[in-house]
Amino acid sequence: MRNIYYMIWSDAIISFKKHQPDRTNWKFTLFVYITWIHALNWWIIFIWLKYFDVLNIPLITIDVFISDMINKFVAFTIMFALPFGVLNYFLVFYNNRYEKIIQKYRDVKLRYAPIYSFTIAILAFVTAILYGILT
Repeated sequence: MRNIYYMIWSDAIISFKKHQPDRTNWKFTLFVYITWIHALNWWIIFIWLKYFDVLNIPLITIDVFISDMINKFVAFTIMFALPFGVLNYFLVFYNNRYEKIIQKYRDVKLRYAPIYSFTIAILAFVTAILYGILT
C-alpha cells in the first residue's frame, strides 16, 4: 500500500531535482515549502473545528517583538509549522531517508506535490475569507 505523505515528498524531490538540477539547497527549500503547506493544512482543520465548536484550543500568544504582526507570525509558526517541521525532518531527511523514499515511490504517475500544494493554498485563502465573513 502506498503512503500519500511519501508520494508527495517523492514527487516534490524528483520534480525539484529535474527542473532545477543546479540548486544545492534543495533539501532546505523543499523542507520549508512542504512544512509550510502542512502548517496551512493543519490551520484549516483547526479553524473549522474552532468555528463549529468541536474543539477550541486557544492560540499561543507571544509578546517578544515590537510588532504585533511579527508576534502572531512567530506564534503561528510555533503552533502549526514546528510540529510538522519535526515530523518532516525525522520521517524524510534524517539519515538521508529521502533516498529510500525516492526509490520506493519513483514510478508515481500523478503529480501529487503541486496538486496538494495548490489545493491547500486555495483552501487556506477561502477559509480565511469565509472565517472573516462568518465571525
